[in-house]
Amino acid sequence: MVIGMDELHTIEAALFIANRFVTYKDLGAAANVSPQKAKELVQELKERYDTLGGAVEVIGDDEKATLQVRPQYLNSVSKFSKETDLSKKATRILALVAKKRQMLQSELKHYFRGEIYAYVTELKEAGYVEATKYRNTRLLRPTQRFAEHFQMGETQ
Repeated sequence: MVIGMDELHTIEAALFIANRFVTYKDLGAAANVSPQKAKELVQELKERYDTLGGAVEVIGDDEKATLQVRPQYLNSVSKFSKETDLSKKATRILALVAKKRQMLQSELKHYFRGEIYAYVTELKEAGYVEATKYRNTRLLRPTQRFAEHFQMGETQ
């Protein structure tokens, strides 16, 4: 199908460079098509990637889509993922919070020494954790941005 190939390639490029979920409205704006047409083009792209059977897949729902590495290849290639600007200790704290899905900030002292609160602030400012007041401490949870950036699926 020659008609729409430029739009299809534009949407593919947008999904590739975004490395996160993108709404059909935004994809349509990038390709100069309607959101409904963008959704149809994403479906066509998904079918092409499924037929190809490669290491990359298109996933989406009624509102948004993304291009990502298939789960069975993540362990082999995750070291090539975009680097974060997080310190080593903040990354370790983030990994623990993500593994537990939620934890109290006061519990971190059982796992880490030193200034924990500065690292939690670093994670909040980066948008990877949300902290809600809970008694005399804060309840930490990974955010949707964390899930999208590290391709971890839903965090809730």
